Amino acid sequence: MHHLKWHRAAAAAGAVGLSVLLVACDGSGGTDAKAGGALSVDRVVEAAEKSGKDGADTCPLPYDAGAAAKAAKLDGDLRPGAAGAEADEPAATAEGGRTTDAQSPWAGKPGALITCSYHLGGEDLKVRTGAASEGSAVYLQAPVIQAAGGMDSSTLKAYTVKGAEAKPGEAVQSEDGNVVTVRLDSGGKGDVALVLTAGDSGKTSLERGQVLALARAFASQAK
Repeated sequence: MHHLKWHRAAAAAGAVGLSVLLVACDGSGGTDAKAGGALSVDRVVEAAEKSGKDGADTCPLPYDAGAAAKAAKLDGDLRPGAAGAEADEPAATAEGGRTTDAQSPWAGKPGALITCSYHLGGEDLKVRTGAASEGSAVYLQAPVIQAAGGMDSSTLKAYTVKGAEAKPGEAVQSEDGNVVTVRLDSGGKGDVALVLTAGDSGKTSLERGQVLALARAFASQAK
């Protein structure tokens, strides 16, 4: 059994509202996804800082939604931005950076979280890329994983530990299928993880294999 030194990650996750305790367990990850080369913590932090507080109309990271949709064999166009009532929100938002705010989960240890939103008809999809110079970028995203996946605390605990222990490029899919986590190649410094969510609360109109294929495609572009 692997024993994780999770105290730093739990502290960071607590700063963004995580209430469950993350503990160690065995986890082999999921199906393999092709690693997409290095996307360093510094690059994610820089992209987040350039995006500004008001967000952006385009994703600041090298993601090609059209190519990802084609790889997942989706019918229709995967377009930037949210669907429905949320359509007026920016297509990309960012938080973190080289902050000095003592209340920030990145205080004293640079990191960032960039959310790129897409929609396929009325279906919302989000690609979140988290970067942490210390600890786990998967744990940092635990609150959104829990909400999107409709997970209880024990399911969340098992899923995030499995995602955090996975090798870079290895895709870990939730039981309901609408959340996929892929740790990315960070170039050997810090930790970077992509979390793709489709729909909400564990529900999506997409097939399980399509969600997995989308996450793999986006992860392969992260370089």
